[in-house]
Amino acid sequence: MSIKIKSLMSSAVLAGTLVLSVAPAMARDYWHWQETEHRWERRADLRSDKRDLAEARRQLDYDRAHRASRRTIAEDEARIRDIERDIRADVHAQR
Repeated sequence: MSIKIKSLMSSAVLAGTLVLSVAPAMARDYWHWQETEHRWERRADLRSDKRDLAEARRQLDYDRAHRASRRTIAEDEARIRDIERDIRADVHAQR
């Protein structure tokens, strides 16, 4: 029984150490201090939208290259328009 407890305690300490070492890097990635407006802003939303847009464009190119149906291509184009609209809304909200 004591071996199980020691194992559990050592794994908890190891997991806690890993979480504490990664937390500052994650916080730095998602939040940014805006000097001009003296406030914190979240940058991850815009970055995520840009990655989604790149993925959607790759999917559209793939579908066009492999002669997908018109419906599939229309859905891909609608997804791209939606993501672009979200990006414009995020940029407008940041101003």
